[in-house]
Amino acid sequence: MSDEQSASAPIRTVPHKVEGPLGRRRRFADSYGLVLLLLVISYFCDAALGDYTWGRVIVVFVLAAATWLALRASQVERRAMRIAQALIPVLCVVAVASLLIGQENVAHAVTGAISLVLVIVAPIAIGWHLARRMALSSETFLGAVCVYLLIAQLFATLFALTAVIAGQPFFVQTSHPTAIDYIYFSFVTMTTVGFGDFTSALNVGRMLAMTEAVFGQLYLITVVSLVVQNLGTKRQQQKVAGKPPQT
Repeated sequence: MSDEQSASAPIRTVPHKVEGPLGRRRRFADSYGLVLLLLVISYFCDAALGDYTWGRVIVVFVLAAATWLALRASQVERRAMRIAQALIPVLCVVAVASLLIGQENVAHAVTGAISLVLVIVAPIAIGWHLARRMALSSETFLGAVCVYLLIAQLFATLFALTAVIAGQPFFVQTSHPTAIDYIYFSFVTMTTVGFGDFTSALNVGRMLAMTEAVFGQLYLITVVSLVVQNLGTKRQQQKVAGKPPQT
């Protein structure tokens, strides 16, 4: 090919690809939408299976998958992902081992502690990503909702572990609460609905409930409301400018 033909040939450019975690194209598997779906599934698993030891192990597996996907969607550093790749399977194996021991109290404490670790790591990763790297979009909103649900799961796990450690019933109204009772109490407390059908019998439980109520309301009226407000404002500005809204 001559120099003149080379000069006249059109220059083809390769479109820029939006990279997700670990250098992959961002897709639904790397989004907070799937994390939110798994969190909802974990609540239903807790409601249906949480009163059985093997059911709590299943919940641990679902939370482990949600945490893993939260780390992917949050695009954490490769070193942190490698650590998660090593630790999350180990935690799942420990949960299964606690099931094989045969002592319900031990299995309950172990699975509760593992769940606590998972629901602490996931919201930290999501919050770090939303605060530092992510522009306002529907993905931002989904991430904020995931953190809100994880906070509720965190306190529900703390309530259950408090009862196990204290060796006393957590609630005044019942001495044998179910797994869904803790989740229900956590959401009622965090949303400050205050039905009153469940109240903590332990001082530590009351302190945890007060902390959750204050923190939950502060998160709802600041983080979530600001995300929704700014997202709506941004889309309105894009509409006025004639640009397609980002998702």
